[in-house]
Amino acid sequence: MTCRNESGKLPIVMIIAIVLVLSLGAGVFTFFKISMKPKGKGAGKEVKHAETSMWKLDDFVVNLADRDESRYLKVSLVLEVEGKPKGGGEGAEGQSPEDAKARDAIISVLTTKRVAELITASGKLQLKSDIRTALNSVLQDTEVANIYFTSFAMQ
Repeated sequence: MTCRNESGKLPIVMIIAIVLVLSLGAGVFTFFKISMKPKGKGAGKEVKHAETSMWKLDDFVVNLADRDESRYLKVSLVLEVEGKPKGGGEGAEGQSPEDAKARDAIISVLTTKRVAELITASGKLQLKSDIRTALNSVLQDTEVANIYFTSFAMQ
């Protein structure tokens, strides 16, 4: 017993359908294979990323900008920087000039914030962005890529 209809065209239709499905599969595979290849100048070459290092700063304890009552922020942070921060000569209390510039820029940003701004996750992200902008404007030969809070407490 066979599955043919009277004209004998069922096997031909099945063969055509199988060929179409296989062709479609091969086309999709080729499309994804081509789209995943690197394009443009330097394609296939290893991309060299700038060397980053971590820069831990001492804790910050600052008054916040809240006017209704005295509010404080204690925060510890680590900077991920491209290149190494310049140590330069040692300044007061063993701090390098770059440490002093960084701390001053961070304190200037922190003291403009209110508790209501910093209590939310988006507020903390905005704080990181503001700190990064301030640091990149004062530091020479060093660019801040990321900021990591290692402690964050408000009172």
